[in-house]
Amino acid sequence: MKRSHLLLAVPLVTLIFFSACSQGGTTATSDSGKNEAEAVVKSNAPIKLLFYTAQNSNYAQEENFQREIGKYITEKFPNITVEHIHKAKGADYPELIVAGTVPDIVLESSTNVNSRIMANGLHYDIGELIKKHNFDLNRIDPVLLQVIRNWGDGKLYGLPFMGSNLILFYNKDIFDKFGVAYPKDGITWDEIYDIAQKISRTDNGANYVGLRYNSPLVFKYNQRSLGFMDAKTDKAAVNTEAWQQLFANFKRIYDIPANAPSIAGSFGGGTSAMNMDVTEKLITMYQSNPNLNWDVVAAPAFKDAPKVGFQPNFYSMYITEQSKNKDAAFEVIAHLLSDEVQTKLSKQALVTPLVNKNIQSVFGQDIEWLKGRNTQAVFYNKYAPPAPIREKGTTFVDVSGIPGNTFDAMLKNGTDINSALRQAEESIEKSIADVKAQEAAKK
Repeated sequence: MKRSHLLLAVPLVTLIFFSACSQGGTTATSDSGKNEAEAVVKSNAPIKLLFYTAQNSNYAQEENFQREIGKYITEKFPNITVEHIHKAKGADYPELIVAGTVPDIVLESSTNVNSRIMANGLHYDIGELIKKHNFDLNRIDPVLLQVIRNWGDGKLYGLPFMGSNLILFYNKDIFDKFGVAYPKDGITWDEIYDIAQKISRTDNGANYVGLRYNSPLVFKYNQRSLGFMDAKTDKAAVNTEAWQQLFANFKRIYDIPANAPSIAGSFGGGTSAMNMDVTEKLITMYQSNPNLNWDVVAAPAFKDAPKVGFQPNFYSMYITEQSKNKDAAFEVIAHLLSDEVQTKLSKQALVTPLVNKNIQSVFGQDIEWLKGRNTQAVFYNKYAPPAPIREKGTTFVDVSGIPGNTFDAMLKNGTDINSALRQAEESIEKSIADVKAQEAAKK
């Protein structure tokens, strides 16, 4: 496969190294690093970087990549050409590697470190680059960095760039129709359950459901920081009391007679009172339903853990082991994580990984239809930490989707929670055994 067949976008930007102030987050840490950076600037030597967006289907359209990433590189750096490839048929990791088009920078989910970055031999510990360029990790939410470490092997192979929180959308008209008070930030799951009971009903032939949510997401990024496999052994860790309680919390909502998942209900269609979904819906909700009267609050929390939201779902940028221009790649990422760029992205309703309250405060300001809505709900909760990192030597298997899929099957088949968790445990154990067999066959 030739490189030209894989390129889905023509060269789009050029850039140079820079020496940023503390606001931008990068400076040289030593004379050698500083001299190297200055030498590149003075030489104005052309450098080419290949940027691969393996996540966020938004970037399948080149104009979106340019608007959220490309233009900021263009404005800052003039002499390094950046080519962009988005993941597609014929342009997945294996095809790129076989074709010799290994990217310099990869945009990928933070939870895909092992299954995609490491599995394809692209991982590179950026610790030395962080020191060399004096990048201040304290600017980034530490939970986000821990996710990358925990889903890998404890090392930092990338930096978080933009995220997606789970928040609660609610239809004001339905609440007004039935005389129920609107939910507020800080609401608990018990209170949400009570609201769902009050609203779920049939009225004049129309079914109104209280709450809908995405099961795979709420369990993968669960608020209790529960893992799927034992931290020390290659055993499943879902058939536990903690998982039983978590399943019970979400099952009771669908146990409400008029809120069963089999009953039709659509938030966009105006028959669902509440919908817990990702922050991207702040944009698409209005585009698809401009007349819907809605607002948002922070995701419900457990009574014993107030203001603890879900685990973070972030896209991170990784520098590959094969890159010949690691310093240039790091400077690009550092600039995209500068306060200046992150402020502009935040105004466009992209969730920043930075802890800077000023940047968070301008979230969505440039989006006309978000004015007057409770957009700060996105930052009301703190992130739940990831499950404890598993010990070295244990087998990595991405089984994070199994609990949610098992939960949905439980609702459909009418099985009990204990049986469902035993089934989930069996599925996880089988996945572990399959991976071990594959690894043994390679030896």
